[in-house]
Amino acid sequence: MLIMKFGAAAINEAARLRDLARVVKDGRDEGYAVVVVCSALAGITDALIEAARAAAEHRDGPIEYARRELWGRHRALAEKLINDEWEREELYREWAELLKIFDRITRAVTTLGELSPRGIDAVAVLGERFMAHLVAVLLRRSGIASKMVDGAELIVTDAHFGNARPLLPETFLRVRARLESSLKALIVPVITGYVGATRDGVVTTLGRGGGDYSATLIGAALEATEVFLWTDVDGILTADPKIVAGARTLPEISFSEAAEIAALGAEVLHPHTLAPLEQRGIPLHIRNLNHPERTGTRVVARPQPAEQPARTIISARGLSLLSVSSHSNDADWGPALSRMAASSVDILSFTQSLSEHSLTLAVRAADAAFARECLINAHTGDQAQVQPPEITLISPVGMVALITTPGNDALTARMLTSLGRANASILTLTHAGTHISFLLPEHQVDTVVRALHHDLGLAL
Repeated sequence: MLIMKFGAAAINEAARLRDLARVVKDGRDEGYAVVVVCSALAGITDALIEAARAAAEHRDGPIEYARRELWGRHRALAEKLINDEWEREELYREWAELLKIFDRITRAVTTLGELSPRGIDAVAVLGERFMAHLVAVLLRRSGIASKMVDGAELIVTDAHFGNARPLLPETFLRVRARLESSLKALIVPVITGYVGATRDGVVTTLGRGGGDYSATLIGAALEATEVFLWTDVDGILTADPKIVAGARTLPEISFSEAAEIAALGAEVLHPHTLAPLEQRGIPLHIRNLNHPERTGTRVVARPQPAEQPARTIISARGLSLLSVSSHSNDADWGPALSRMAASSVDILSFTQSLSEHSLTLAVRAADAAFARECLINAHTGDQAQVQPPEITLISPVGMVALITTPGNDALTARMLTSLGRANASILTLTHAGTHISFLLPEHQVDTVVRALHHDLGLAL
């Protein structure tokens, strides 16, 4: 059995969705049962979450924008992919029901003037639901029996909205009970990734990028032969190929190396993706849907020994750095951090002073204003002191991280020398385990990545 999860960047165009159907058919032709897990289209989830926040603030613009994007982009794809008018109209009826959910929730939030984490999750999952309906119809039009299955029917979670924790025994039982009859009947389930539900059926989400986690949970429950993550890159490379033309694909990496990469916020992997597979020895295979003939990267328990101590350079743009200093001895940042987590804000870097009067954190630039508001509102110092915390915002910034093999501390000196030659302006630096990460002005990311890739022996 193969689990195939298709990422947002890989399915943004009609041509890629046709490739999706071919890849699924190839898996079936090789004798495997196949399960498909879908992401939302790129940008849709962010637009939906922003619409929910805007509703609480009585701002209509983001709500109308998200509604147009949700309907317009999916309909444009359907018109290119689904020739049968009756099937297209059936699909539109399914989508119309989902739009009613969007309208009902945003109107309720506007009326109340308050948005709960539960409300955010109820809106955020609509992108996956739109896409799963479309893919199920596309597969049927391609001669593959399929049906849409909502992840809320499969993944049982706690009530930590925005970043829910799956309850594994119940999830595994639910997955097997719900999917095994379809698989025996040679029907391909098309499942909404990222989506779960509490025992009471209240919709939850698994955190940003949680579609990968959905795929590996389902793979573990069904004891799959392999789990595939189909993306728009060739796997795990020595650097971003858009920056370094000579970046190489790593054919194999260990689960521990992949976990380091995921923990650093690399979009190719969700932080919790690996655990369900590692415990059962199920390989994870990252492939490029644009070039399915390329072998990609396999994540396995015992990869071939690495030839170089420096393994890969991870980079990210579009971040903001917030430095916060409180005038109060009683400053408590916990509520602010909890509110951010509940609202699906990823904190990609975090340091706090020993005195706990100050902290520094990095978030995506789109979340910076909301994160700043959380920090100001959670200030709980001396009531006689009304002065708010001082917050310095630096934006845009980028992150660069070097992943190494264990026991290679000597690389640190070489890396610092390389950074000096590149005239890098380092804002923060963290050395933990087998990675070294730092933040710097965004415009320096490309230069620094190229320098490190050359100077540390990755450009072979």
